[in-house]
Amino acid sequence: MITGGCGKIGILIACSLSDRYAITLLDLYPPPPDIHLPFIQADIAKIGDIRNLFHGHDTVIHLAADPNPQASWESLLPNNIIGTQNVLLAACDAGCRRVILASSIHAVLGYSPNIIVCPEMLPRPANLYGATKAWGETLGNYYAYQRGLSVLCVRIGWLKDPSGMAPGDPDLDLIITPQDLIQLMQHCIDAPMDIRYGIFHGLSRNRHIRFDIHETRNILTYNPKDDAYSTTRYNYDILLRRWAERIFRALCTKLRNRK
Repeated sequence: MITGGCGKIGILIACSLSDRYAITLLDLYPPPPDIHLPFIQADIAKIGDIRNLFHGHDTVIHLAADPNPQASWESLLPNNIIGTQNVLLAACDAGCRRVILASSIHAVLGYSPNIIVCPEMLPRPANLYGATKAWGETLGNYYAYQRGLSVLCVRIGWLKDPSGMAPGDPDLDLIITPQDLIQLMQHCIDAPMDIRYGIFHGLSRNRHIRFDIHETRNILTYNPKDDAYSTTRYNYDILLRRWAERIFRALCTKLRNRK
């Protein structure tokens, strides 16, 4: 079961892994017309809507949330706080084996850029969104050690396709590419059940490391293939196009000013 399964990440995972697993999408909104997977429409903020939906599912990938780093508390409370509690409770009551909890690198984005952050360090969110993700990690710890679920919290970085990267882009160290994210989710699903709980940074094999992925690689046997910094070398056409657009806008501004 993938909650938030009709969002960008949910569709990516579902379409990439549907040949390997029997996948059901759960979302407040229906999937695109070309997605032909089992779908359940429900609101995770309402426990009555989802309480009985997880029976028969081995693993839950919990993606449903307000993903906006600038989201208001009024939106974060039902979607990120109450919704996460409802999903973990329903999965636990249904006898699910594991919940893969989509946390975010925003849970630790408050650390200084010159500090290498390891998963065992205390959360340091830079916004309310990151704080809700840090709370979800703690809630997952409770369900793992007090209720018997296996809970893997993945601090997902900035999902970006290599074709959209260019030299000089900010936050290249935060990137995880689609192929690396798919591999990571597969390793989370297949990870041994003796991994009761863990927090793992979900990033690609980027040359400049700000958030350590050694535990992700060693414990989950994750082997990322992409390096955002190397990829940008081959995307100078994007940079040239951006420069051309800036020059064009500057020229247009000068011509308007002359008039």
